Amino acid sequence: MSPPCTPSTPTTASSTPRQPPSWPASPPSTSPAILVGATYDGRDIAARLSARLDRPVLANGISLDADGDQLTVGTAIFGGATLIHTVFRGPRPYLGLFRPKSFPPEPTGGDPARVVEVPLAEAERAGETRVLDRFVQEQDGPSLEDAPVVVSGGRGLGAAEHYAMVETLSKLLNGAPGASRAIVDAGWVPYSRQIDQTGKTVKPHLYIACGISGATQHLLGMKGSERILAINKDPEAPIFSVADLGIVGDIHTVVPKLIEALQGRF
Repeated sequence: MSPPCTPSTPTTASSTPRQPPSWPASPPSTSPAILVGATYDGRDIAARLSARLDRPVLANGISLDADGDQLTVGTAIFGGATLIHTVFRGPRPYLGLFRPKSFPPEPTGGDPARVVEVPLAEAERAGETRVLDRFVQEQDGPSLEDAPVVVSGGRGLGAAEHYAMVETLSKLLNGAPGASRAIVDAGWVPYSRQIDQTGKTVKPHLYIACGISGATQHLLGMKGSERILAINKDPEAPIFSVADLGIVGDIHTVVPKLIEALQGRF
């Protein structure tokens, strides 16, 4: 008869990641969380912190709730159709990546942020990298993220040359021109103007959608706007479900009339 089996406690191999000379060996437990913007640089920073501090990262957050010591991050999935809430567990500090414009900045009443210079160790092949050229994108007017008014164009424009209407209208309103992914993929406008889940997130005082049907991914990038004006010839277009004011009509008729009216006032 075989002796009874005794469950064994599983073991996991662990290793302490190498710390930079200027960092403490273990992060202070009093630091509740490190929150980083989901930009190109922010993603790199969060990934490095995760590896250095041996902590997981909750990415692509759009909301943050605090209940005592418990922090909960809201994340949109399935193209924004579902919102899930994830609670941080384990030792601090917690690491979170948040989409730009997820929530408005609020005064904390604390002291100004302290800037600390951290010496960087020379990487093995860092000296081999050379900057061959620099490109600075020209910008006329406010940036897309900071503009009080954003005018965006979609596939309903019909052709790339009609995007000029969007640019003219945005300039008259002291705003910035944006675009749906459809016309960015078509090569009509650069990616820097794309507004949606994988592009820019904007929250202007006024958002004007010209010929945009309103796919879920696009709504994720602009539905936080204070006021939304939608112009589309399809009365069943999903964009009207989030619009404060909708104009059912051909943008090639409506937008020129708006431009004409604004030009007559200034």
